[in-house]
Amino acid sequence: MKYHLPAALVAGNEQTGEDTFLLSIISPEIAREAQPGQFVHIRTLGASDPLLRRPVSICQADRELGTIRLWYQVVGKGTNFLSRHQNGDTLDLIGPLGKGFDTGIRGKKTALIGGGVGIAPLLFLARELAKNNSVTAFFGGKQAGLLPPPSLLPAVPCHIATEDGSLGHKGLVTELLPAWIEREKPDILYSCGPRGMLLEVVRLARRYGTPLQVSLEAVMACGVGACLGCTCEKSAAGEDGWLKACQDGPVFWDREVRWE
Repeated sequence: MKYHLPAALVAGNEQTGEDTFLLSIISPEIAREAQPGQFVHIRTLGASDPLLRRPVSICQADRELGTIRLWYQVVGKGTNFLSRHQNGDTLDLIGPLGKGFDTGIRGKKTALIGGGVGIAPLLFLARELAKNNSVTAFFGGKQAGLLPPPSLLPAVPCHIATEDGSLGHKGLVTELLPAWIEREKPDILYSCGPRGMLLEVVRLARRYGTPLQVSLEAVMACGVGACLGCTCEKSAAGEDGWLKACQDGPVFWDREVRWE
């Protein structure tokens, strides 16, 4: 079930790194229903500019406290306005939206591969999967300042990569995967991040025959499947050759989506 909260209370909006922020919102309804991989659609300012809402992945949901947390990067006017909100301000949001990751598994060896702000939904996923499964995380970014703060990282083994070498492995996060997959033989992979990274994760998953779920990052206008602004092509022809990331996803099995 999705909810429209026109005046959800901001409980914190802390800068965590270079242009990254951690926003806490009191929203018991959304916190109760949210699943890893889902998102909220936020009106970033009360006026008409920017006109469109901004989709932001839920990185944490505390069902007891009734709060959700959103880790996001300032990349334009909308997120810049969002970063200015302080304790006691209110936000107009709709959520939880979209189809999340498959968490109904037990006793499986899993790996989570995230890049940049695509790490956000995987933070939520890691905590849920770790209740009944073995979880290893692989997180990468251009530099250390664009990665989540240590306080956000889940209590699972985390392998870090930065392109500039400021933290962890110097290079791409996908460079860490082949040796680990060959050694550990995971049962399932989960990934979210830039398309180039996802393409490499898809290639590796197919090379090793490992099931893979991906969360696609897409520009969204309505967030509820009406505007067709976030479509992606199906991997096979059907009655309708397109999928809506906001409604059919944003999480898909890799073989549902055409990658080339």
